[in-house]
Amino acid sequence: MSAAAIIVAAGEGTRMQSTRNKVFLEVAGRSILEYSLAVLESSPQIADVVLVARASDLHACESLKGRFPKLGTVVAGGDVRHRSEFAGLKALAARIDAKQIESVLVHDAVRPFASHRLIERLLEQTERTIGCVPGVPLAGRVAHVADGWIAGYPKNLWAVQTPQAFQATWLLEAHNKAARQGFIGTDTASVIEWAGGDVAVIEGEADNIKITTQDDLARAERIARGG
Repeated sequence: MSAAAIIVAAGEGTRMQSTRNKVFLEVAGRSILEYSLAVLESSPQIADVVLVARASDLHACESLKGRFPKLGTVVAGGDVRHRSEFAGLKALAARIDAKQIESVLVHDAVRPFASHRLIERLLEQTERTIGCVPGVPLAGRVAHVADGWIAGYPKNLWAVQTPQAFQATWLLEAHNKAARQGFIGTDTASVIEWAGGDVAVIEGEADNIKITTQDDLARAERIARGG
């Protein structure tokens, strides 16, 4: 199965309170973005990588191509995540239509510790389902709060991670339909679900954290150093 990956790195990252795009912040001497690129570069399942970046970061991202040969395309993202994903997908559209790409992974650049095994499990599942996402069960008791009052205790809640994997033709058609009808998804899976497709969930990984705050950055340092 031929697979490509889209890395989304076009967010503002305001909660990090950094003067730089957080994807360029270093963890154990290496940028967050480089970790995400490296795991896809070294994955035998992934043939091509598209990086979606902020317009102001395009030059810096282009300079990474020499170190990551699978990184064939760098494109500017949109004003929201949904449009950034679509920008990356459009860079692959011709090869998807030609059946040269059968599966697409969409990954947040700020999740630097996804493993090869997770990628393998996701792609294995897309041979049987339209889409597949990793997730981890929420620990502890979770309450639904409405207007400052407890309204219930929902069960079976999972925190969804990336990468998320999809059958390529389904994903492209869903995004094209969303563009025509003005739908904006919260993540890639929501676009597939809105278009009528089913998305499976598999067990994610505890270390596959999303780096959003300074506390996350400190935790990422510990993970990178094997702590």
